[in-house]
Amino acid sequence: MATEPGSRERPRRSRPNINDVARHAGVSRATASRVLGGYGYSSQEVVERVNQAVRELGYEPDRIARTMRSGKSGVIGFVCADISDAFFASAMRGICDVARREKSQVIVMNTDNQLSQEQDATRVLLSHKVDGIVITPVSVREHGHIDAVTEGGVPVVSLDRQLSDSGIHSVVADNEAATTAAIDHLIGLGHRRIAFLGSTQPEEPPALRIGRTRASVAGPSRPSLDRVRGYLRALSAAAIPADRDLIALVSLEEPERRLEALAAMLALEHPPTALFTADGTMTKSAFHLLSERGVAIPAEMSLLGFDDLDWTTLVRPRISVVVQSSYDMGRAAAEELFAQMGRPAGEGGNGQGRRTVVPTRFLERESVGVAR
Repeated sequence: MATEPGSRERPRRSRPNINDVARHAGVSRATASRVLGGYGYSSQEVVERVNQAVRELGYEPDRIARTMRSGKSGVIGFVCADISDAFFASAMRGICDVARREKSQVIVMNTDNQLSQEQDATRVLLSHKVDGIVITPVSVREHGHIDAVTEGGVPVVSLDRQLSDSGIHSVVADNEAATTAAIDHLIGLGHRRIAFLGSTQPEEPPALRIGRTRASVAGPSRPSLDRVRGYLRALSAAAIPADRDLIALVSLEEPERRLEALAAMLALEHPPTALFTADGTMTKSAFHLLSERGVAIPAEMSLLGFDDLDWTTLVRPRISVVVQSSYDMGRAAAEELFAQMGRPAGEGGNGQGRRTVVPTRFLERESVGVAR
């Protein structure tokens, strides 16, 4: 585009490079590179001069060039199932805090619990040459794309879910034991008609089997199903028969069925006296319907949920919950990932199928009482 007579084009400023940093700091290019690369020896005075030059010039290192030199990008990935869920937002903070301490950055990819989006996310992260990935797998059975990442030498840690038939390290809560303890608490208050409300992955629906003397749920190890197992184990230990009408496992793709399932339970000839909701979404739906129908909590119905969300202390009565620290889980996953990244290839880089179990705790408030 032509300029008007007498006007001058403002020269375009180029990005500062390593030579500019070296000149500004009064050192050689090799010294500046050594300081910024973190290798070799430089005096503290030289390090401070180079870092000050970086700040004053606004210098940003070329990540591609640094990756080619060191083999490390200084970036990890977090593949998240649902970033709008408070659990994952808190876990992400734990991951980022560890990454910051390790002088790394985090690329976050959201999958909306869709396997195809998860597969795309891993491809994108690999194209960015990330040093490792923390992932919340959509499917704990279909994970060939995740196995391919580790086979390519990139460490992976699974958060909140344990992959079946895989050597990938996982970080999970003690879902089954925590649920057993929660149901034991309800049983101790005299409840015998205890309902279970949980969400399931559409790709991996559970098979619930209830006989006269034994009840079980078949399926992979994932939070929702492990919580069902804890529920059934508590009933069995107390010699309370499991009732299929009191168990609702609703697909994540059919949210409207949450209220329908609970309404059907309330309409039973012998409705439950207590509800255990296996995730925050179910707890919110249950509280909403009970309040809408004028069911007094806990006088007519006790409510105990899994996950402590902000809103559970803002309503009355405040909701009793099983607390799992998603922040601690995110930190533990990131700690394990950086530990793997620091190991030489072939020395347990994939976690060898181990798992870290982060403890939970029971927080009693006002939504649970003795059976009517």
